[in-house]
Amino acid sequence: MSDNVMNASDLEARLLEAPFNRWMGLSLLILADDVVEIGLTWREEMVSNPHLRVVHGGVLGALIDTSADFAVAAKLGEPVPTVDMRVDYHRPATPGDLRARARVVRLGSTLAVAETEVFDADGRLVASGRGTYFTAQARR
Repeated sequence: MSDNVMNASDLEARLLEAPFNRWMGLSLLILADDVVEIGLTWREEMVSNPHLRVVHGGVLGALIDTSADFAVAAKLGEPVPTVDMRVDYHRPATPGDLRARARVVRLGSTLAVAETEVFDADGRLVASGRGTYFTAQARR
């Protein structure tokens, strides 16, 4: 039996309600009991420096935050506000689609913690992060 209260089509519909998420080209790749994977479609506007041709760190941070939030949303039925987040950059992300794998670490009545790893098109880890999310409103 699944611990998720949302099915894949409902979760992706919620994901794509946000114009920013649509602009980033996000899509739900996998919804399982213990993981949510979200894909990001490459856009030229994501380059932070035209000479280095690497993805802006803010794009990676947004992908980490969104993926972790939607891992929590799968359990609660709706996205929840971010309280705190940390991001670690492991290598430059070069142009190409990205994949974020998120999982809930702890789901509490007031706060949840979720973590995400972001991989490039070659499967290399480019960034990771952990967020804390306010769950009390969703639990009412």
